[in-house]
Amino acid sequence: MPDPYTVLDVPPDADDETIRRRYLELIRQYTPEHHPDRFAAVRAAYEKVKDLDSRVRHRLFEAGKDDPIEAIIEEAACRTPRRRAGLRAILAAVLAAP
Repeated sequence: MPDPYTVLDVPPDADDETIRRRYLELIRQYTPEHHPDRFAAVRAAYEKVKDLDSRVRHRLFEAGKDDPIEAIIEEAACRTPRRRAGLRAILAAVLAAP
């Protein structure tokens, strides 16, 4: 499947509301009666990036990131830049635990 951000035509750092608005525009444009394949692609792409948890899962497991921790930190930094250092410490502690 193509990149969900490309299908929805949104940047990877778009917020939930921007992604949702673009999804609603596209499903109005590509109705299932006239464009069933495009409609299905838009719905599948939206399911992969509709909220922060889905985007993190997509970046970790489907997008083929080399370093999953950096992917989590990158995603969290887009949403809460002030908490970045705390997230780094938490992830390091979790990975260091036996």
